[in-house]
Amino acid sequence: MENDAEWTQLRTDVLENIVVLMDSWNGTVEEAMDIVSENQRNMDQLKAIEQKLSEDAAFQYTAAEKQLLTVIIPKQQQLMAAIRGEKNNLMNKMKQINKKNQVRDNYVSVKRAPVFLDKGI
Repeated sequence: MENDAEWTQLRTDVLENIVVLMDSWNGTVEEAMDIVSENQRNMDQLKAIEQKLSEDAAFQYTAAEKQLLTVIIPKQQQLMAAIRGEKNNLMNKMKQINKKNQVRDNYVSVKRAPVFLDKGI
């Protein structure tokens, strides 16, 4: 690819791929994590494209790209909110398990103190 127009078109294509991936989200956290990891490859590709573009073209987005970005950003925020919510749920479950273990340990001594026998030597 020789000119900025070709690189810009490739950048638009990558952004469209990101939108297609995000539109495929079924609302589950597992799918959200898969989409985020898939989009990491697209983001790496975008970084490479930005480096190939001239300085002026790298920061000038076309109207189509701006439209795609206005779709991508809220969807990305939804994905991240779902992942954060699941993380908080898991952290709460971990705290509950730790409390259960702590209550158990308070009732049952898990630690064994050393026992010395006096044999009258």
